[in-house]
Amino acid sequence: MCTSRGLEFSYRFVGFVSLLIDLQMSCPRSNSLYIAWLPAETSIERFVTIGAYCSLRSCTIEPECIIGQHSILMEGSMVETHAILEAGSVLPPGRRIPTGELWAGNPARFVRTLTHEETLEIPKLAVAINDLSKSHFSEFLPYSTVYLEVEKFKKSLGITI
Repeated sequence: MCTSRGLEFSYRFVGFVSLLIDLQMSCPRSNSLYIAWLPAETSIERFVTIGAYCSLRSCTIEPECIIGQHSILMEGSMVETHAILEAGSVLPPGRRIPTGELWAGNPARFVRTLTHEETLEIPKLAVAINDLSKSHFSEFLPYSTVYLEVEKFKKSLGITI
């Protein structure tokens, strides 16, 4: 499930089992970031979990990462594989979170290195949340599902109208 707010995107890639909830992604309309040698695109790879109300601006998120809710990733920032950015953190422009590290704060700073067990749990978390979201998918349809409940009720009463 992905809900993104924004007017225009230069390029956006979302990988397999990436979970984005009420996300704001913005990319510049023109090549204004190319002047600073930064690509004007947002790239999100596979098995990435992004919390609610995050703001992504022309950044790159490599496979198997977790971005906490209310986090902001600025222009040119990069989150490498098996990295975690805690909730409410701000990753400044051009900053990189190296592989296997936990960062937090405003601006985001190194907290500690992740254990091997923690890095193995990142893709499992993405798959588990994806499976959970499938069970609630009907709640976010653009039309009402009341008629399904009425049909079940009619069957239980034996009404054939």
